Amino acid sequence: MAKKKRRRGAELVDAILEAAWEQLQAKGYQDVTIEGIAAAAATTKTVLYRRWPDKAHLIIAALSKFGNLPDYQVPDTGSLRGDLLNLFGQMATLLDRLQEDTLRGLLADRLQHLEFGEIFSHLTTGEQLKGLIQPLLDRAAARGEISHADWPDRVVTLPGILLLNEILGRQTLTLAAQTEIVDEILLPIFAAGSAQ
Repeated sequence: MAKKKRRRGAELVDAILEAAWEQLQAKGYQDVTIEGIAAAAATTKTVLYRRWPDKAHLIIAALSKFGNLPDYQVPDTGSLRGDLLNLFGQMATLLDRLQEDTLRGLLADRLQHLEFGEIFSHLTTGEQLKGLIQPLLDRAAARGEISHADWPDRVVTLPGILLLNEILGRQTLTLAAQTEIVDEILLPIFAAGSAQ
């Protein structure tokens, strides 16, 4: 009888992520278990927990590898309003690609286990969000739309927090909501700051 080859490193991770992806597709987020993924990958729960602290982290890793999720591009439409709407549209596309029960399950699990700024690791962390928003503010200031681009971090990351609030409250991100957030909250905030 041939001895089973022990997988390590990238080979093992790939097998686990593939098993997680297949389980997600077959069962939906709520019914996926660490035990089921470990069995499908022919490994143990301990091996999974060494790499991912919980199911949410593991499923996000599988989504990132197999889910055809978009990478965010810093938009340059010629206006702060257009740039914000474009960026929000990119984020809405990500949400549309996630099945509703997957999104709901990830939100529930991650809110319990992770700090607020990390809820959507693919959506972005606080620093990544700042890296997407700050160039928009820099260009808006250079065009004279706002008086300065050096806003406190909590203001720069406000668009992400508003989007997250919308997603948590309504579990969707409609075009109407995106437009309202930009036109009725963000643009007035940046304009008011420019008037000071």
